[in-house]
Amino acid sequence: MQAGSIAEIGARLKLWSTQRRRGLARVEWDSIYARQDVVSTLRAATRVTELEVPSGDSAFENVDTLIAQLAALAEGEVVSITGIEGVFPDAQKRLETLVALSFQRERLASLALKQIWWIPSHLSEQFILGVPDLDSWFQLRLHLTEVPPPQHEQLESFDAVATGSFDVGEARALAKRFWERFAVSRRRGVPALQLWKDLGEPACYALTHAGLMPEAREILAAFPDLDVPTQATAAPPLGEEAAFGPSALTSLAEFALALSGTGDYKRARRMQEHILAASRRMLGEEDPDTLTVMNNLAQTLYAQGDWAGARKLEEQVLEASRRLLGEEHPATLTAMLSLAGTLEAQGDWAGARKLQEQVLAARHRLLDEEHPDILTAMLSLAGTLYQQGDLPRARLLQERVLQARRRLPGEEHPETLAAMNNLALTLSAQGDVTEARALQEQVMRATRRLLGEEHPNTLTAMSNFAATLFAQGDVMGARTLEEQLLEARRRLLGEDHPDTLTAMNNLAETLYVQGDLSGARTLEEQVLGARRRVLGGEHPKTLRAMLNLAGTLSAQGDMTGARKLQEHALAASRRLLGEQHPTTLTAMNNLAQITANREPS
Repeated sequence: MQAGSIAEIGARLKLWSTQRRRGLARVEWDSIYARQDVVSTLRAATRVTELEVPSGDSAFENVDTLIAQLAALAEGEVVSITGIEGVFPDAQKRLETLVALSFQRERLASLALKQIWWIPSHLSEQFILGVPDLDSWFQLRLHLTEVPPPQHEQLESFDAVATGSFDVGEARALAKRFWERFAVSRRRGVPALQLWKDLGEPACYALTHAGLMPEAREILAAFPDLDVPTQATAAPPLGEEAAFGPSALTSLAEFALALSGTGDYKRARRMQEHILAASRRMLGEEDPDTLTVMNNLAQTLYAQGDWAGARKLEEQVLEASRRLLGEEHPATLTAMLSLAGTLEAQGDWAGARKLQEQVLAARHRLLDEEHPDILTAMLSLAGTLYQQGDLPRARLLQERVLQARRRLPGEEHPETLAAMNNLALTLSAQGDVTEARALQEQVMRATRRLLGEEHPNTLTAMSNFAATLFAQGDVMGARTLEEQLLEARRRLLGEDHPDTLTAMNNLAETLYVQGDLSGARTLEEQVLGARRRVLGGEHPKTLRAMLNLAGTLSAQGDMTGARKLQEHALAASRRLLGEQHPTTLTAMNNLAQITANREPS
């Protein structure tokens, strides 16, 4: 068994609990999902009582309440104690609680129970330093490092359309205006760049934000003369530089962004690399427009899974912004959040959290309490806390954002609905599925009424609601929604769009749980084929698709096929993402399980 895996930690805790009448074990954890899986493993072997550290009263009262709850249990019982992160909202409360725990350490250790204390890994040092005497009483110290993938790929945020939301009718009206004027303007010799700026960009933006991706791509395809050749050239192929000024660069950069927004990352990247080269020559390495193009290219690299390339560019942008504009300039803070997002994708949640906390602290100093930029920073930090398993603090931030957005811009504004959506995901992860479902139903009703049945935000709400039904055990209800969603995604976005592939993955997981392994395998093979075709064989999402298909092959008894995929995914993940990235750890654990249960030779 792989050290730190769910299987290894579960086995060691089971052995420990059978060998002792009483005692304390401490388990550091990186993923709430892994922690839940270990508890489920223990439940299959013995009775387990789950308790949370109280947090409502004073520190000493909370600890007294916990000890009273423990004392009421039967002798020899296994107790899983969680929620220590909930008493860490600030430094003062943290110190008080740790002092109270240390003060009662002998009473805790004297109870005839087998206590398993779950400590989030990012708080373990504070716990150990805060209660060194209590920590010395733990007979077993483990670290659960495995981070299993959420089987349902939830789309955690809505499209950031805010005040620029378009319904299908408005978007198609703008597209019709474009096509009516396009041919006439071309015959009159209107330059392609001018046509794009005046007609193409507004129509493409509207179609994209109404969810009409194929129609947006048709408009982009009408401008082949704005593209660049596939071969790299030393000079910019976009025209003579004398006639190719900064305003033209800006328009071309917007065209490249539109390509990226519709999923044509290869063409977008090619253009952005040439635009960046031209901008460096014409404007200089650290001109604001050059830094903007650099940031846009980083976003495209991120979408392609080239996180190392994206990080390199984002670090350059941040370093230049700090030097030229200062540590707390709005552009510098935005660059910090962009880099934090890439660090999070690479699995460096500690690095991402550090940057996000710096941004939030700076914006608190500089802006009003409910300024939109503060709320954005809160949501960014909440997302990282969610990934680290610090769900109480993530929930606290998301609730504050939702309260602020309900006041301004209002109850049913797209940003408010997005805040509800994010909070619902955290509630669901905490096990409060009923409250999560209530919020998601409210979001679905509002998006359907305000934006239409097939707006991207409506479909995102449907996807998240289906995941909640799945979590509640309503697998048939989840399947019904997921089938509707996949049909709409295919029709509106195309077979290979990332959101279509997410819908396929989620339906495949539901079919798997229902025992339809053949149906799940068919969908997973389609997802893997599309990921390879669009993103390449070693994109992180391609590797995740390999792991999903390998799991189904293993369940069907095809250990050879499963092992081949697992070995490929593990080798690529180690090389590209590092030994400690969640995808690498999952691949390691899965391959170890397949090896342990391999077919006889």
